[in-house]
Order: sequence, then C-alpha cells, then structure tokens
Amino acid sequence: MTNMWLLLCLVTSAFSLKTLEPPPPEASARSSTNITEGWLPVRLNHFDASNTDTFQMRYYYNSQFSRGPYIVIFVGGEWSISPGWVRSGLAYELAERIGAGLFYTEHRYYGLTRPTNGTTVAEMRYLSVDQALGDLAQFIEYVRSDDFEGGRFRNARVALFGCSYAGSMATWMKLGYPHLVRTSLSDSGPLHAQQDFPEYLEVIATALRVQGSQQCVDDIESAMKRINELIETEAGLDTVSTLFNTCSRLRRSHLDLSTFFWYGITETFAYLVQYATPGDIPRACDHITNKTLGDPIERLSSWVTSQPYTQPCIESRYFEKVASHTNTSYDSPDATMRLWTYQTCTEYGWYQTTTSSRQPFLNTVPLEYFHQMCKDFFNDSIDENLLRSAIVRTNRLFAGLEHLPDGVLSVGGGHDPWSPVGPNKTHETHLAPVYVVDGVSHCRAIRPTGSSETEQLEITKQSSLLFMEGLMTDTRSSSAPLLASRLLVLALVILYATF
Repeated sequence: MTNMWLLLCLVTSAFSLKTLEPPPPEASARSSTNITEGWLPVRLNHFDASNTDTFQMRYYYNSQFSRGPYIVIFVGGEWSISPGWVRSGLAYELAERIGAGLFYTEHRYYGLTRPTNGTTVAEMRYLSVDQALGDLAQFIEYVRSDDFEGGRFRNARVALFGCSYAGSMATWMKLGYPHLVRTSLSDSGPLHAQQDFPEYLEVIATALRVQGSQQCVDDIESAMKRINELIETEAGLDTVSTLFNTCSRLRRSHLDLSTFFWYGITETFAYLVQYATPGDIPRACDHITNKTLGDPIERLSSWVTSQPYTQPCIESRYFEKVASHTNTSYDSPDATMRLWTYQTCTEYGWYQTTTSSRQPFLNTVPLEYFHQMCKDFFNDSIDENLLRSAIVRTNRLFAGLEHLPDGVLSVGGGHDPWSPVGPNKTHETHLAPVYVVDGVSHCRAIRPTGSSETEQLEITKQSSLLFMEGLMTDTRSSSAPLLASRLLVLALVILYATF
C-alpha cells in the first residue's frame, strides 16, 4: 500500500494534497470479497423543486454484517472511491460490532459520479457542499426505504465516518439533517472557512521542530534566505534552477517564483508532514541538517528533489499550471484538482500562504497568488470578492467552530496542519467529544484498531467505537457514552502504564 501511495503522489499535482483518497488499509482477514458497486439516481439540484434532472451517484456496499437496523456510511470526499474502505478500517469495525450494512458514497463530480458532461464554470454551478449533503440525504432515504433490498434497513439508524473534507461533511450532515443521522465521526475535518491559512505552515514548522530539531527548521530558513538572495541575479536564477531541477529555467516573475516556492518547496513539506508516518520527519531532518551534504541550500535541494512529489522535475511556470488546470474534461490529468480548487475559490479558501513569521519559508507565497489562480483557472468573476462572500456564507450556514452538533465525535492530530481550522478541546461538549492526539497528523483515526502509531491514538479509536456504538444501539443512556469512553481511556492508560 505504501508503494501505491507513492505512485499516486508521483502522478498528482502538489496542490491536490486534499484530492487523493485516504490510502485504504489492508483488507481485514474477516472481510467478505462480495462487495457490490451500486448506482443511485439523485437530484442535480436539491433546492429547486422545478428542476427534475438527475445523475448517477456511485457507491459501494458490504452486506457482510447486515443483521440489525443499522447503517454505517464511509463518506467520500474530493476523490474517486475504491472498495478498500468497506473491507477494513474503523467504520468496518463499527459495522461488525453492531451488525450494520456498510456503505461508501462518492461525492458529486469526483471519480465516476459525473452530473454534467464536463467541468466548465457553468457546469460546476452544482458543485457545492450543500448539494453534496443533499445527495447523502437522498442516499440515506433510499437505503432506509422499501426500494432497497425490500426494506431491509427500513428506518435504520445511521452512523457516518469521514476524514478531512469528508469529515467536515460528516459533521455538517449531523447539523443539517439530524433526523437522518444518529452519530458521526469526523477525523481531521476542517470546520472554519477562511481565506488566508498561514497556520498550516506554522504547524508544519512545529512538527519539524518537535519530531526533528530546531536545527532542522533553522537550516530550512537559512536555505530559503539564500534562495531569495540568488534569484535577484540571472546567474543566481540559473543556480537555483539547477539545484532544484526545475522543468525550465526560473524567471524573475512573481507568479512563476510563487509557483516554484509553493509547488516545489512548501507543498513538498506539506506532503511530508500531512501524511507522516513514524520516522518520516526525523529522517527528512537528518538529511537537511547533515553538514557532510553541503551548505543549507544544497541539503534542502537534494532532499526536495529526492521526493516522489517533485518528479520528474519541478514545474515553476505559472501559465503551464493554468493551462493544465483549465482543461474541462473529467478525464484530464488535473480534473480532480480543478474541481477541488473551484470549491476552495467558491466556498472555503484555506490557502496555505507564507504570511506568518512563525514558519521557515519566508514570505514567498502571498494570498494574492491564490486570488489570481482562482481567476485564471476559471474566470474573472471567481475573484476575492466572491470568495469573501462565500466564506461568510459557509461559516454562517455551518457555524464554523461555534457549535458542534450532539452525537458528533471529532478527532484531530496534534501535528495535523489542518488542525487550526478544526475543533479542539475548548469546543467539545459532553455529547460532542473532541480528541486531539499528540504527535500524529492527518486522517489517522479512521484506520483499523490494533495498528495505531501511538497508544493515545489506539485509545482514541477504541473510545470512538464505544461512543458511537452506545448511540447507535441505545445500550447506554444519552449521556453515558462519553463517560464510558472516558473510563475506557483511564483503564487503558493504567494498563499501558503497567508495561
């Protein structure tokens, strides 16, 4: 699975940090091989009764444990779904515990769920989280009806699992459709929309410092300062182009230089930290601080150019990026990134700028770079004014971090760069617990129990299952699941302390 993940990174643009399916775990030894791929006609526009157009929404279904009135759904995000997440993972384990049907839904416009002929701006008018939540609502109503397997899940209780943006959807689904969803787990789900998101790189700096060393952060900053000195001259541009293996010679254009710094350097560290497994960050910092490999810029460049995400070369030409992301075919190499970029430009922002001084990448990628990208990828109407209005709307509709719905369990990693726009312990209530797992990154809690990187992560997974099982089966009173999960945490901590 690790090799497949690296292969995906090789062929995927750096901006699509959030457009790859979380790599599915190995199939459980108990898993059935009889996984069904299904299609459901859903409404194109859930908010216009006069529009009766529909499209086919794809899903996977594992009926292996279906014996009770329960449905567990792994929510698909901005990626193409595959059967792996109905064969293993935390959602699979909850389905096994309570005897639920297990489903995996695909988000409109992504994968093979294609509502339109292409992805022109006009055709993407129905690409929004509002409409995607409407798809989920219609899907749940269908599975709970007599039309699905003769009413097998008639009026069944529903649990949702989601990670990253799909985790946001799992939370917002419980907020917007509480009559359809009993409980949700959101792993690493960002909830607060904002244009400028410099905190992302601040968390990366913290992870490099804690798991690597302060020297690692200092050497990156020294290298960045040297790069900025070199690009002031033509000879220096040649040197940087050679060191970092750019696809063409760097030019002293603000857009090209921001493209180089973002795609080539900051996003390479984003991949490292966001998808880190134990040992990844220390190994990177060992290389970056190894003085036998040259001065800081030589060490940084040799590490960056050795990463799978920068192969075969670093594309620094801004308008080459624009050209590849204005292709409106669903089958174009950058179709998924085009779709997700549209959502960021019209709903969320979350642009990972270098506007903070608490990170080592200097001020090399300003917010204006992303404003320009939105206009150039789409059209001049997709500008910063639209984005500001869209962000106000998103936070007004879904409450940002002001309110967590009852029955939603939120998990975040202490070194997840997305954690600053997700919930923390200050946001939890007794019916909406929040777990922040020290030292781990993005989307680690949806993976199977028994394979956790840390004891705290394993305890969090076990507590999450207990909380959700209690709400789904009514085996405890409404306030007992959180208390029981806290007691489980205490018991496991004591158990681990004895070894």
